[in-house]
Amino acid sequence: MNTLTHTNPNGETVRVSVGEHVTIGENVTIGKNVTIREHATIGEHANIGEYANIGEDSYIGRSSNIGYGSYIGRSSNIGYGSYIGKNAIIGPHSTVGSYSNIGEHANIGEYVIIGRGSTIGRDATIGEDSYIGWNVTIGEHATIGEHAIIGSYSIIGPDA
Repeated sequence: MNTLTHTNPNGETVRVSVGEHVTIGENVTIGKNVTIREHATIGEHANIGEYANIGEDSYIGRSSNIGYGSYIGRSSNIGYGSYIGKNAIIGPHSTVGSYSNIGEHANIGEYVIIGRGSTIGRDATIGEDSYIGWNVTIGEHATIGEHAIIGSYSIIGPDA
């Protein structure tokens, strides 16, 4: 890991731990103590919160927002315009579709696919190898087990 100085669009400079072959787009805002691992790509106009950890080979789409202390696992893909709340965990090899919203402290397992425009509530848990369709809403504190399939436009309450 190398330490590089990054200048945010507002002129503030921060030191970032960066692996080899990382790509950071234009007008990206990065908070303090961020780690971006090897071969990761950060799209233009993205916002990476303080203490976030972006895994190796991951992709953060343009205009996405990664919250304070969040962890994006290895080889994960965050679609453009998505929001990942603070201290959320996105497991390795998972995909969050464009314009999706992952709440604070949510825990998304590995190999999960979350469709475009979906909302995962605060403190919700999605088990590994699950598929969440487009425009799905999963309530706060809900737990979805492993290998689940949730159809598009579904609404799941906290007692799922």
